Amino acid sequence: MNHRRLARAGVLLAGLAVAFLVAEFGLRVAQPIRPGDLLPFSYRVGEVHRLEAGDTYIRFDAHLGWTPAPATVRRDDGIVYQTNGAALRAEREYALETPPGVRRLAALGDSFTHCDEVAYSDCWAAGLERAWSGTEVLNFGAPGYGHDQAWLRYEREGRGYRPCAVLMGYMVDSISRAISRFRPFQSPDVGLPLSKPRYLLEGEELRLLPNPVTTPAQLADPGWVEATLGPDDHWYFPGMFVANPFDASYVVRVARTAAYRRAKGQGTTDARSQLAQLYQLDQEPLLVAGRILVHFAREVRRDGATPVVVVFGREREVATIREGGGKPYAPILDWLAREGIATIDVTDALVREARRTGEDALTARNGHYSRRGNAVVAAALARELPRLTAPTCG
Repeated sequence: MNHRRLARAGVLLAGLAVAFLVAEFGLRVAQPIRPGDLLPFSYRVGEVHRLEAGDTYIRFDAHLGWTPAPATVRRDDGIVYQTNGAALRAEREYALETPPGVRRLAALGDSFTHCDEVAYSDCWAAGLERAWSGTEVLNFGAPGYGHDQAWLRYEREGRGYRPCAVLMGYMVDSISRAISRFRPFQSPDVGLPLSKPRYLLEGEELRLLPNPVTTPAQLADPGWVEATLGPDDHWYFPGMFVANPFDASYVVRVARTAAYRRAKGQGTTDARSQLAQLYQLDQEPLLVAGRILVHFAREVRRDGATPVVVVFGREREVATIREGGGKPYAPILDWLAREGIATIDVTDALVREARRTGEDALTARNGHYSRRGNAVVAAALARELPRLTAPTCG
């Protein structure tokens, strides 16, 4: 009897082995997923080594994750990026004390505040200075920032300049960064393989989870990155960058990658729907992002300045609204309105300009505002800010 059972088990195992080998061979031939798109992915470790060597416009920062390097000039794709000694994108230095007769604004945010893809003279911050006489705008923008990092940079550096108003740049996809700790977990091919602090929800409050990285060299080890940064990153999927003992099998790698894509919703929803999902009420992304902006604004008010959230819609949002669609990020606008926080959605001005001209020349090649787009933003802010900031800026 035992011999028969063993024989049946042997036949079953042999059948499974044959089926597995057939599947292995078939998948290798058919390649439903390209080998380069299979888990485990890789991220740009070479950029980590460049950061260690200080050979980048962006430098590692243990507290914020990263900042522009101070007193640096770099040329990228024909655009000159220059910072002053305080690591502001600027062509001059600023004293801590505001000069007499000048109203000082601080601008914080990501690459849309930093003004990627245009010279600084064409940046909306420089345009606002020209359009609103007697104003200087200190540009604390940094590529890739979440608005949590912008808040932390204001606390560490911005408030020392005693601005009368603080412009909190909020690019509508910033909501995805508020729940992130390591950029490649969200976008493996991103050119900024750095970690960041993030805020966690604790009831109605926020708790800061500091950046655990003390040196860029730690980020060159995918195993350390997954174990340390993965657990509190909304975008993390186990084994994204670390191989397992069974990855020699194509079947295993295809199965792992398919599970990853399902978890990410890839192929099931378009980009507009994915953004709308992040802005769903009572979900972590919106709850964290909204509370960061509200607490940020309250702190600015305690410092005696006027907070103004400047909302930057991308080309996709401009096209959607221009075609008569709604704003997927409307829930954050409603929240800010309930809190009485001044908000300027420059997307509206970009939509009006696109409708007026019938052209789509408001964005540059990589999706940031073009020279013309920045001019539209500067004009919109120059119209709205004098009224909104009058109580503190005069």
